[in-house]
Amino acid sequence: MTKSLFKHWPLYASVLVFLAIVSIVLYASISANRGYLVYAGDDAYIGMAVARNFAQFGVWGVTRYGFTSLSSTLLWTLLLSLTYYLGGVNQIAPLLWNLVFAVLILVVSYAILCRYKVSPGVKFAALLGLTLLLPLPLLVVMGMEHTLQTLLALLTVFLGARLLSQESPGGARRDTVLLLILAPLVTSTRFEGMFLIAALSGLSLLLKRWRFALGFALCGSLPIIVHGIISVSHGWFWFPTSLLQKASLPHSASVVDFFLSLVNPVFINFRSALHTLVLVVAVLLAYIVASGKGSSPAESRQLFGAVVVLLWLAHFEFVGSSPMYRYDAYLCALSIVYLAMQVPVIAGRLSRVFQLSTWSNSRYLACGLLALILFLPLAVKGSRLLWFLPQCTMNTFEQQYQMGLFVRQYYQVAVVAVNDIGAVNFLADFHCLDLYGLAEPEITAAMRNHTYQARDIQRLASQKGARIASIYESWFMGVLPPEWVRVGTWTIQNNIINGSDTVSFYAVEHEEAARLRESLLEFAPNLPADVIPHVAFPIEAQVPARP
Repeated sequence: MTKSLFKHWPLYASVLVFLAIVSIVLYASISANRGYLVYAGDDAYIGMAVARNFAQFGVWGVTRYGFTSLSSTLLWTLLLSLTYYLGGVNQIAPLLWNLVFAVLILVVSYAILCRYKVSPGVKFAALLGLTLLLPLPLLVVMGMEHTLQTLLALLTVFLGARLLSQESPGGARRDTVLLLILAPLVTSTRFEGMFLIAALSGLSLLLKRWRFALGFALCGSLPIIVHGIISVSHGWFWFPTSLLQKASLPHSASVVDFFLSLVNPVFINFRSALHTLVLVVAVLLAYIVASGKGSSPAESRQLFGAVVVLLWLAHFEFVGSSPMYRYDAYLCALSIVYLAMQVPVIAGRLSRVFQLSTWSNSRYLACGLLALILFLPLAVKGSRLLWFLPQCTMNTFEQQYQMGLFVRQYYQVAVVAVNDIGAVNFLADFHCLDLYGLAEPEITAAMRNHTYQARDIQRLASQKGARIASIYESWFMGVLPPEWVRVGTWTIQNNIINGSDTVSFYAVEHEEAARLRESLLEFAPNLPADVIPHVAFPIEAQVPARP
């Protein structure tokens, strides 16, 4: 019994390392944030706000006052909403779910590597890579859906490669059913999951698996179709506003322009994200070295690698890299697992070519050091993210979290204009005017058409009856209404993750300026010590002007 348990030491050791790092990061974060559990970024609170409103009021919206189609993370939001419905609204649910999914990522990755008879040392290195290079603790403390996305992607690619390779004919029916169940889960976790659906469906067509390709594509498309119908029926776009604002699409003005619009995003993203370039090159090299005589492109390992390469290309064409691994996480995990599963094949081929059995230990050491140097950008990126993770939570706590507390105390149920809509909507109950457009389809349309101007902001603020605005000035240079009066600012230090160091408070109408000033002065002692507040002189002495 003891021997049987010990043979799984790579899994146990990696889980312990992961939990230890998460514990250290959480302790440092909570200690720095006055005992509050705070997530690294405002976006986590958007899903939490929608989940709360759906659980409590049956409204799929960032506020309880209306439907909003702003997020493509349907499954994650539904999961949080169910949790809130059963156990009450809380802030710990995203953390607990992420811990569960992160451990399952390690378990599933280990099971995949066991399937391909990878040595214990390589298994441990791969799982450690997922923990430190991805890094998994970051995804947990971000409080978003990326651990769930990564887990579903690993399961789908592995089962899809095994099914199409026909290496396990006895389990073909089981794998088919599982994949048809996983397909809608993949796309409902994030709409980018359609890249994975398209890649596996395309390979199925090449291998003449017509019925599976059609069924898999239809199942994967269902969440997007259902969401689109509901969204359009409420007067919104077919796709969520977050996708419409961030998506990179080719231009078709001319053949040359179309070609450049296809190539430029890939080149720009690779140049700005060297750590991902390392992974892509490593995956391509592993695929090439593992192919050749005695190897078929239809083998499950090679099919796994083909899907990973296709996903990287689609990702950099239409999505792009993320400084915090938000959008790249599942691809990095797939790449690390693929490289590990190919180690036995590559080692066997290289041993015949270079006669590694005659090499000395110093040459093995040299090869290991070379591999470490090649992966240095990935290691530096992962270690930096882990080191600065507590500071990222502090940035959220010092700015967006305090904005939520301020609005809850002084402007509950009022109309407030903001550009970060997560924490403020989760903590407070008010009518939100989102000046960045995620919760305002009219603004998203104007931004896409490059026609967003000060008169649009002023008109919407007047129509909705906005009393104050809490925004980043740097996001709205040249488009702020001249009638607004800047009353005060909060400036944070050592900003890493927020859109600006300073959030500015404006009175939309001059009559509101005095009350806003008094509220800011009264709230100032509650701010964290590192926040620098500034409140204007008595408003009566000011002339309304643009800053």
